[in-house]
Amino acid sequence: MTLPPTPPATGDFLPGMPFRHYKGGAYAITGLGLLESDLSRVVVYQSMRDRSELWVRPLAVFTETVATPQGAQPRFAPDWPAALACLDFLPRAAVLQALACYDAPYRRYHDRRHVLEMFAVAQARGLALSPAQALAVLFHDAVYVPGCEHNEAASAALIETVAGGADAAVMALAARIVMDTRGHRASAPESEPVLDLDLWRLAAPAADFDAYTEAVFEENRALLASRSGLSGEALRADFMARRIAFLQAMARRERLFLTPAFADCEAPARANIARMAAGA
Repeated sequence: MTLPPTPPATGDFLPGMPFRHYKGGAYAITGLGLLESDLSRVVVYQSMRDRSELWVRPLAVFTETVATPQGAQPRFAPDWPAALACLDFLPRAAVLQALACYDAPYRRYHDRRHVLEMFAVAQARGLALSPAQALAVLFHDAVYVPGCEHNEAASAALIETVAGGADAAVMALAARIVMDTRGHRASAPESEPVLDLDLWRLAAPAADFDAYTEAVFEENRALLASRSGLSGEALRADFMARRIAFLQAMARRERLFLTPAFADCEAPARANIARMAAGA
């Protein structure tokens, strides 16, 4: 039996490729498939709002145009984030492969949203990330195992595997920046904007900061419970004590944020840390 031809815009259907439904919903491609009954092509995709279920549509329906009050529009259109333009020196397949590293279910904060937010904040604040800085943002938490001391080293090592087509000097500098995220101390000026982006959440509005804290707790809950033997509120209290001690140690530095682009973040970040400590 002859299989139907692969669609011409194959690049748009790479696993992880973001699409936007004409009604506004955000989706990501899981892959192309074949309908068993007639071997017609189908698109398998998932909602970015609820990734627990997979959706399937015939390729012809997925790619067709629909009539709307604003005129004819594609039912689903590729939605590559404008903030990722700084990664245009890489094939999109490599970018998507790196982003897929962030999709493990146990990740509650250090996930795809975190790394995409860093790119979005850089764009919003007018930061022109160099290729090395863009690579460092993309890979800085690519390997993340709660409690592991080697996450940054493994993440840095992954750059050459996934983005090996980049310039060797660029990859070496990106790896150095990734290593600097471990202690949030810059060993080179190029690290400073990346470190500020990584800490940006400390300066978020109070409700968003609290949600960030909760996500970090959920991400580490199983490890902390295993190591401490605690559960329930005792486990949460233990986490909060550790978290406050860590953030207060950070706050003893002369500056949390190192670049002028993030000078306005210093006061709200310190206020969030003080509020957390006061409420403990």
